[in-house]
Amino acid sequence: MDKNLECMSKKELIELITRSKKETIKYVNKYLEEEEKQDILRIVLLKLSHEFKTPLNSIIGFADILKNRTYNVDDYRCLDNISHSSKHLLALIQDLLDVTRSQYKPLELVKTSFNTRDVIYNIINGFHGVNLNYTLSGINVFADETRFKQVIYNLVSNAIKFNSDGGEIRVITYGDKDFVFEITDSGDGIEDSDKEIIFNFFAQGGSDVTKRKYGCGVGLSLCKSIVEAHGGIISVESVKHHGSTFKFSIPILNG
Repeated sequence: MDKNLECMSKKELIELITRSKKETIKYVNKYLEEEEKQDILRIVLLKLSHEFKTPLNSIIGFADILKNRTYNVDDYRCLDNISHSSKHLLALIQDLLDVTRSQYKPLELVKTSFNTRDVIYNIINGFHGVNLNYTLSGINVFADETRFKQVIYNLVSNAIKFNSDGGEIRVITYGDKDFVFEITDSGDGIEDSDKEIIFNFFAQGGSDVTKRKYGCGVGLSLCKSIVEAHGGIISVESVKHHGSTFKFSIPILNG
């Protein structure tokens, strides 16, 4: 026993224990309050996201219908922009829903066997006007194809947002026991202090430019949740002013 405690009177010991109990209760209550706030935030996000999805689907639907009925180039371009922007917002909302749900329970995966080269090739070729080079290995994995596509799409679009004007983006896949995907951009890079937080929910980089480009900080958090749900790992290597490389791996057979 501590000598200081041995020297205390019974009254002093009782006072010490009482103070310790009060501090413990105060700490526990503060923790519970924070947890309650987080639960309320998640519920609000889920409800708002669902409310936003219905009108957005209507906007997309009507914009696409009007696109097929117009022959005016300027009108078509405006409608196409409405449709494209609405689809982008809808995708962000879906990411937000997925990440919010993952705070409660693990993501549900529907696993099938598919060829990663075919999936990645189709996603890459959906981005036009981008200096993107790739080397894709024909690896079959047993995974959730829809979730896999979300990870690839988010990482590719993220690299495009950060890439320097006219710079090259490189994608490579390889693997034996694990499937590995790497994407490298030639952008401004990431501060060392930001590398630990960019995969966190609603986290953003420190600089104003980084914050603008990262948006609401959901995409990378979702990537992390999906990769880890598959038993994999995601990471980033970056040198300031010399670009970034995002890399993830998942077991090829993880039934």
